[in-house]
Amino acid sequence: MRFLDRACFNAHYFHGTLASAELRVRALALLWNFCPSSPMTVRKHHGQACPAERLNGKRYADNWLENLLASGSMNGLRRYQQNPL
Repeated sequence: MRFLDRACFNAHYFHGTLASAELRVRALALLWNFCPSSPMTVRKHHGQACPAERLNGKRYADNWLENLLASGSMNGLRRYQQNPL
């Protein structure tokens, strides 16, 4: 939460529309989930480098940005429409 608070403070909180604020928070959440953790945290979690990797249990590549792109793109995997609820 400190990361999000600091990022919002540096951007003078939410100037603009509610939609732009939501997009900014979503982008920050993606960065937080895919950026590598500290070496001590990686050792603690047996080599899993980021929160998304710990959640998925999978690493697509050694580069965190490639992991973000691979996890973010569904490549047509989801062919059915999700339930909006």
